[in-house]
Amino acid sequence: LNPTLRPLEAPSPAGASPEESTRAPRSSARPGRGIGAAMAYNYVVTAQKPTSVTHSLVGNFTHDNELNLIVAKCTRIEIHMLTPDGLQPMHDVPVYGRIAVMKLYRPAGEKRQLLYVATERLMFCVLAYDQTTGAITTRAMGDLSNTIGRPCEHGLIGEVDPECRLIGSQAYDGLFKVVPMDRAGQLREAFDVRLEELNVVDVKFMHGCSVPTICVLYEDTKEARHVKTYEVDVKEKTLREGPWSQGDVEGGSSLIIPVPAPLGGAIVVGESVIVYMNRDGGNGAGVGDGDGGSHHQPAPAGGNHQQTGGMIVKAIATKSVNVMAHGAVDADGSRYLLSDSTGMLHLLVLVHDRRRVHALKLESLGQTSIASTVSYLDNGVVYVGSAYGDSQLVRLHAQPVRCATDQVPATPDGLTYVECLESFTNLGPIVDFAVVDLDRHGQGQVVTCSGVNKDGSLRVVRNGVGIHERAAVELPGVKGCWSLRKGDASTHQSDTHLVVSFAGETRVLAIDDDDELAETEFRGFSANEQTLCVCNVDGGYVVQCVASGVRLVNAADGEPRATWSPPGGATVSVASANRTQALVATTGGSLY
Repeated sequence: LNPTLRPLEAPSPAGASPEESTRAPRSSARPGRGIGAAMAYNYVVTAQKPTSVTHSLVGNFTHDNELNLIVAKCTRIEIHMLTPDGLQPMHDVPVYGRIAVMKLYRPAGEKRQLLYVATERLMFCVLAYDQTTGAITTRAMGDLSNTIGRPCEHGLIGEVDPECRLIGSQAYDGLFKVVPMDRAGQLREAFDVRLEELNVVDVKFMHGCSVPTICVLYEDTKEARHVKTYEVDVKEKTLREGPWSQGDVEGGSSLIIPVPAPLGGAIVVGESVIVYMNRDGGNGAGVGDGDGGSHHQPAPAGGNHQQTGGMIVKAIATKSVNVMAHGAVDADGSRYLLSDSTGMLHLLVLVHDRRRVHALKLESLGQTSIASTVSYLDNGVVYVGSAYGDSQLVRLHAQPVRCATDQVPATPDGLTYVECLESFTNLGPIVDFAVVDLDRHGQGQVVTCSGVNKDGSLRVVRNGVGIHERAAVELPGVKGCWSLRKGDASTHQSDTHLVVSFAGETRVLAIDDDDELAETEFRGFSANEQTLCVCNVDGGYVVQCVASGVRLVNAADGEPRATWSPPGGATVSVASANRTQALVATTGGSLY
């Protein structure tokens, strides 16, 4: 038999398990063989959860007074809580589709923020956290697709109005879909409005506008790029000309960053220049001082009544790099973190007097992974999510520190402002892989070519238990090691002491208030002998078995409670213990 298999059937509907068997259509045997048709089965299972980070957000999703870090990894959403001890995982939510848009917003009357998620196949949902059950619930869902229209080359763009009046998205050239919201945050019937610009690069909602206003960065037929604003008229279901526009921006401009009120306006990020734009309120432009250049120009003719005065434009030159991700540091939009295609992290500062921007300043901080998303957490800690390498949790220092050997310095004297606190493994993107048996044990291992540019690496993926080193102590000659809990083992959930045994002595290490491992003393322990066995026992005690016998010690203060020695001058050679018993073997061949 040499059957020819046709393509598999369509994927299983939503809600089906990813580990279901998918049956292929009946194959056809060669004519004239007289053998019935064969059946082929394919078993599909996810061996490794997604590790590539595409989106990250910081907000109050699960609690109104505690911050959450929400990370999107292809088809999964991870929700973490920010604690003094670091990031605490809370939920891992699977999504039926590849996540293309993820936004947080808080309608009027809501104590916590809601999560808007849209997939590459133009399905969307609004998720909320139920504190009563501790589960993620779906508030709304729908379909953004149209029966006609040419899909955008850049993919889906989705944004939520800062005042929570509507959700906007662009998935087709020349069309902007609007999903209105009422005052309670309930979604209403969606409609499409026509955009004159066909080749749209980016769309963002503006802050501090009386009506929903979008800022559009687009490219014309001559490959020149321009910025234009539109007001969304929900009642008339149309777009009106916005308060300002700016033609002929830098040709490599690819990103719009809306600035929150009271400053307002937008930052347009290009390859060699960063520009802040806003409409002048009529009180003069005021040439700014500082690193960034500025000028005042009249608004284009033909606008509505809002286009009084001129434009405030502040610009600053940059190195010719492509900015991959950005994240706000302050709620008022004074500082932004920018990450470029080389992995260098920059700080963009808007110099202002709380009414208008006077200048821009840009400073390089240090190198991280090539970022696809940047989220400022708190106290100088930043989450750098990457789809091109390992994601990182970094700390920003006020003063420069010595740069690591594998890092590119931010200053000429080899210093950096960035310190990596933790790294999260990412296997993607995998450009090639091979299955090999490295140890010749008959178990195949996957060797992958992972990462992009400076973050490229070879990774070995094997089936087993992974170990992540959190701390290391240099102690040569260790014969045994046991962990203990302080107090009653039934009430204390974590181990606090480490008993280390050597050839002629025993040491006890404990975690102090600074989370450091330091040597401590247990008075009831025999410190001048090699420990054979140590164990927490019921009643808040610890049993130690050494060559001279067995000792019972109070686990709270280390004071001795009882001892036992083998009769006849024998010594203990082997010992074992559990929560209620201790078993020892002596040199005379006896068990006790």
